[in-house]
Amino acid sequence: MQLVVDTGNTRSKAAVFDDRKLLEMQVFDQDLIQHTDELLSRYPQIRSSIVSSVAEDDQGLEQWLAAKTRLQLFSPVTPLPIHNLYESPETLGKDRLAAAVGAWALHKNEDMLIIDAGTAIKIDMLTANGEYLGGSIAPGLQMRFRALHQFTGKLPLVEADKNYKSLTGKNTRESILNGVQNGTCYEVQGAIDAYVRQYPGLKIVLTGGDASFLEHGLKNHIFAIPELLMIGLNEILLFNAQA
Repeated sequence: MQLVVDTGNTRSKAAVFDDRKLLEMQVFDQDLIQHTDELLSRYPQIRSSIVSSVAEDDQGLEQWLAAKTRLQLFSPVTPLPIHNLYESPETLGKDRLAAAVGAWALHKNEDMLIIDAGTAIKIDMLTANGEYLGGSIAPGLQMRFRALHQFTGKLPLVEADKNYKSLTGKNTRESILNGVQNGTCYEVQGAIDAYVRQYPGLKIVLTGGDASFLEHGLKNHIFAIPELLMIGLNEILLFNAQA
């Protein structure tokens, strides 16, 4: 069994896999050692682990896991089952690359566009040959809501609303919802359309905490995979165990 840990900008996640079968996944804000210790207690068969962080490395967690498992740290030089063609791999977000590996593990030999709707909205292209080309980074939903509030004098801070579907905002709150939620869908749909023209038959894979806001606002057939990042990290761990 394997333990997969990802520490993101706003949340951390831990998942337990039995080979490629996901047994359990948890999302939490803090106390990483406590949560991972509980998972190790429930799954004593765990022998290896991988840690990925888009923030600063948690050396305490890493040392603790290294003492209990065969630890793999995900870094820009970690061997991968796909080809990374990004021009500055040392600056590439680990979450973007891991999500691409996860997509490749689930849908090999297909052109794929991976959309990760989280703190930021990342759109990344992976070819049928397993070549990661890069993509784009844009503000996520919460970042857009906060920016409108913080950089204007009178606009209120509005919370996301999954039930808002109108095309026209009839008051300030609805106008902000319209601009942020509908505008984000229009933006992502435009990117999808541009890629589809270049890669006919393109498969669209969606993940991230705000994926549900986009899933019903996009016209293409979408494969929503909430666990995509963790699947990718587990695949990287298995790939390096075989090396």
